[in-house]
Amino acid sequence: MCGIAGWMGPPSEVGLLEKMTDVVRHRGPNGEGHIILPLSSGNIAALGHRRLSIIDLAGGAQPMASHDGRYTIVYNGEIYNYIEIRDELVSRGAHFETRSDTEVILEAWRAWGADALVRFRGMFAFALYDSVERSVVLARDQFGKKPLFVHDGKVGSSRCLVFGSEISALLVHPSVKPELDVDTLFQYLCQRYAPGPFTFFKGITKLPPGSYMVWKNGEIETHRYWTAPEETAANIAEIDDPVGAFRQIFDEAVRIRLRADVPVGAFLSSGLDSTAIVASLAHLGAQDVHTFSVGFRNDPESELPAAAETAKILGTRHTSLEIEANKLTELLPMLSKHRGAPISETADLPIYLMSMEASKSVRVVLSGEGSDEMFAGYPKHLVERYLGGLPQPGLLNVAGRAMLAATSVFPASGRRLNLAARAMSAKSFDERMVRWFGAITAAEREELWIGPNVSRPAERRPFQAANGTSSLRRVLHFDQTSWLPDNLLERMDVMTMAASIEGRTPFMDVKLAEFAATLPDHWRIGGRVTKRIVRTALASRIPAEVLSRPKNGFKMPVTYWFRNNLREPARDLLLASDSVSGQFLDRKIVGRFLEEHASGRKNHDKTLWALFALETFLREFF
Repeated sequence: MCGIAGWMGPPSEVGLLEKMTDVVRHRGPNGEGHIILPLSSGNIAALGHRRLSIIDLAGGAQPMASHDGRYTIVYNGEIYNYIEIRDELVSRGAHFETRSDTEVILEAWRAWGADALVRFRGMFAFALYDSVERSVVLARDQFGKKPLFVHDGKVGSSRCLVFGSEISALLVHPSVKPELDVDTLFQYLCQRYAPGPFTFFKGITKLPPGSYMVWKNGEIETHRYWTAPEETAANIAEIDDPVGAFRQIFDEAVRIRLRADVPVGAFLSSGLDSTAIVASLAHLGAQDVHTFSVGFRNDPESELPAAAETAKILGTRHTSLEIEANKLTELLPMLSKHRGAPISETADLPIYLMSMEASKSVRVVLSGEGSDEMFAGYPKHLVERYLGGLPQPGLLNVAGRAMLAATSVFPASGRRLNLAARAMSAKSFDERMVRWFGAITAAEREELWIGPNVSRPAERRPFQAANGTSSLRRVLHFDQTSWLPDNLLERMDVMTMAASIEGRTPFMDVKLAEFAATLPDHWRIGGRVTKRIVRTALASRIPAEVLSRPKNGFKMPVTYWFRNNLREPARDLLLASDSVSGQFLDRKIVGRFLEEHASGRKNHDKTLWALFALETFLREFF
C-alpha cells in the first residue's frame, strides 16, 4: 500500500518527481524512491513512489526492477493471492529475488502480459515500464479499489501523460492546471460524488476500474480487461449448495487478506458486515485480533456498546473511540485536499478518526465495504426487487408505490417513505439510481443552477447492464460500477491512507463477486430479508442480535448541526459574497434551504451537507 506519481513525456525540472511524491507522503511514510527511464523521441518515464511497508519489509522497496532489468514498476496496493501466483510462476521457471507481491506482478507480466491482470485478487494501481518496448502501462484493479488519476496534456508541443494516486500530486506538474470542471459540479449536485471517469478538475480523469492504459511512441491506448459479473448476468441458476459455497469463498477472501508482515486488525460496528469479517477471523483461528469502533459522546443511539459486546463474544482486543461530533468539520479542508473532491459523506470524518486510532496498534484493517452492493443490503434493493420491474410511468401512482414499498418490503418511516416516493417516481432508471442516494432532484437542480450551460449528459453510467437482467441486478450493477468505485471505495482509500494505514475489503474479493453474480435474486433478497445468503451462511457464527438488528449505517447528527452549532457557519460560508459555489448556485435558493431547515419546516440535511462540503472543497483548490 503506497502512493505513486509520475509522468511520461518531456524531461522537466530537477526535483519535480520528488515534489510530486512528497504530496502523497501520508500514503507511504516508510520509504521513497524515484527513477527516470528513457522512452522514444527524447521522452522519459518518471516513476515515483512512497512506501507503506506491509509485505517483505526489507526487500520490497520501489521502484523495483525485474531481475533482468527489462521491467520496472511503481505500485500501490496488494495482490492477496501473490503466493499462489508465485508458486505457479516458479513451476514455469521464473526467478525471484524478494518475497514481495511487487516482484510477482513483474514476473506475471513477463509470463502473461496484460492477461496477468485478471489473475490478481487484490487492489492495485501501478505503472510498469518495459525497456524493450519503450512503453509504460498504467493499470487499475477490477473494482477500482485503488485510485489512479491521469492527465493527458502537453509540455510545449510534446504530449505528456501525468499520473498519480491523488489529484494533488498531479497538480504539482507544470502541465496540469487546477481548472474547475463545471459539468462535474453540475452532476455532483444530484449525485453527491464525481461519477467516473471524470473529476472536479478539467482534463484530469480516473483510469476506469478493470482497465489499463498503454503509452508507446507518444500514443495512448486504453483497454478494458475485466467486466463486472452483473453486467453479463450469465449462469443464473440454483447451485447444489450455495450456502456452503459462500462460506468457502468468503473465508478464503478473509484468509488471504491476513497476509502481511505487520499487525492486522478490523473495523467493527454493530452491523452484519464487519461482524461477519471478525467472525470469520475467529473461525480461521486468527490470534490477538485488534478491533475498532467509533461513536459520538452522549449519543443515545451509539453503536459502541453493541460493538463492544460483539467484540467480547468474538474474543478480540477492542478499542472504542468516542468523539465530539461538533469538532469534525475542522477536518474537511485537509481531507478534501487528499480526496480531490468534496467530503460529501458525513461518515467519512469519523472513519478517518477511527483509522487514526487504529494506526496506533496496526498497519492493516479489514472493513465491510461492498457487502451491500454485492449481496443487496440497502432498502433501495428491497424496493427495486419488487417494484423496479413495473412499467415507467408505473403501474402505481407515486403514493401507491411508496405505500407498497413501506408496508411490504421494509419498516415504514416518514423519511424512508419520502425517499421511496421520490426515487420510484423518476421517469428513467438512471435518474432513479441518482435519487436513491442523491441530494436534490434534477428539477430542483435546474431551479438552483445559475452557472453556464453544461455540455455533458447530466446522469450517465460508465457501463451498462445487459438487457433482460432483473431490476435488482441492474441496481447492483450500478452500485458496483459507479457508487462503489467513485464514492465508497474512494472514501475508504482516502480515509485510511490519510492515517497511513491500509484498508482491505474481503467482500470486494473478485471470486466472491463472481459467485454472487451467479445467485438467483431470492438468495440476495428473500421476502423482507436483505443479504439472505450472508445471514444464512454465517448464522452459526454471528450473535443472533446482530443478525436481527435493522440496518443502521453510521448516522451523523447533521440535522441537528444545521439547526444549531453549524447554522451560522454554514450561512456565512454558503451565502458569502465571495463564495465559489455562488458563481453557479442561486444564493437565494440556498438561503431558502437554510431557513426551511433551521425552522424545522423541511429537512434539507443531506443537501446542506453536500453544499457545505462542496464550498469547503472549492475554496481549498480554486
